[in-house]
Order: sequence, then C-alpha cells, then structure tokens
Amino acid sequence: MKDSRAGHRERLRERYLRSSIRGFSEREILELLLTYAIPRKDTREIALALQEKFKTLHHVFSQPPAMLQTVDGIGPAASVLINMIPYLMSMSTKIPADMEVMSSPDKVHEYLKNSMGTLRKERFIALLLDSQNRLLGEAALEFGTVDRASVHPRNLVEKIISTGATGVILVHNHPSGTPRPSREDIALTDKLTELGKSLGFRILDHLIVADNQVYSIRN
Repeated sequence: MKDSRAGHRERLRERYLRSSIRGFSEREILELLLTYAIPRKDTREIALALQEKFKTLHHVFSQPPAMLQTVDGIGPAASVLINMIPYLMSMSTKIPADMEVMSSPDKVHEYLKNSMGTLRKERFIALLLDSQNRLLGEAALEFGTVDRASVHPRNLVEKIISTGATGVILVHNHPSGTPRPSREDIALTDKLTELGKSLGFRILDHLIVADNQVYSIRN
C-alpha cells in the first residue's frame, strides 16, 4: 500500500507545478517546503505548529535556526532550509554591476542580432527590464512554432512578478529572413499591452529579428 504521506506530498508538488504558489495557504507553503528537509514525517502538523508559534510566514522566515528548533519536529536540516529563504531572496534580487543596460534601440538591436539572428527555429521571448532599462532576465514564451495563438501570458506575468520588472520588450525571430510582422504578431502585441496596463508593466516594443535586421512594430 502506498504511503498516504507520500501521496499527499506528490499532490502538493503537482499543484505547484500546475499553478505555482497560487491557491496555497501559508500552512501549505510551509508544509511543502518542509518536505524537502523532513523525509519521513507528516509535515502538516509541523507546519501548523510553526504557524501557531510565529503567526505569519514573514515571522517564520525571520527566525534564527535555534529558535525554529524550539518547534517540535524542526531539526537542524529544516531550520537551516527555512532560515536560508530570506537570504536567497535578497541575493536573487540584487542587480549585478555588469548587468546589460538597454540604453538605446541600437544597443537592444545589437544584443538581439547576436543572440537570435542566426537561429533556424522561431523563438519568442520577452526581455525584462527595470526602471533604469537594465536587463533583469528573459522569459521564453514560445519555441519552434509560428502559432501566435499558443502564446500564454501566464509565463510572462510570473517572470515579471519574480524579477520585479517594469518594462518588457517582446522579441521573436523570423528564420525565413523577412522581418515584417503578421496580423497575429500585431494582435498579440495589443493583447499584452492591454494586460500590462492592468498589471502595472509596460510593453516598450515588439521587435522582429531576421538575419541582420531588426524590425520595430512600435515604430
């Protein structure tokens, strides 16, 4: 017979893979996190005990390992994992000194020609920028197909939230060598622009890369 605890852990992970953290209670977040440090115990009760003692996730993650270990079921491994979370978040949001700065259209075009100009399959990405036009990351929206209807905004929105980006440059390449946009390209640009207005980010442009050319839909 399958261990019911293992089945419950799998269901939590499957929920996360389907919809990320949305829909999770604070207890369930702690419960899932603890499964990676406590392999042979039911983490539901331990998560509840943490919540009862420290009240909020913020206060749980603010505790030193010694204080976390005052909760029954929390040992050295679990306390270190929990204590690391705020430090990891702080490190991940620091902007490197050598981060690429997209200070002008020419700078963006050169970056894209080098990274996408020779691709033989179509790729659709979003360049994510902060308020100073520094490149925070890239979100892959589509690869190997020309069907714009298959682009789902959720991947883009999740990446924007995780990086704190305020500006987005949509980019895709045309392996055929023709940089002109299709009606689907323009419709998707309009759709994501409206989405950005409601969620607090700006679509700065939609660029098409073809060989050594870059076409701006905005211009």
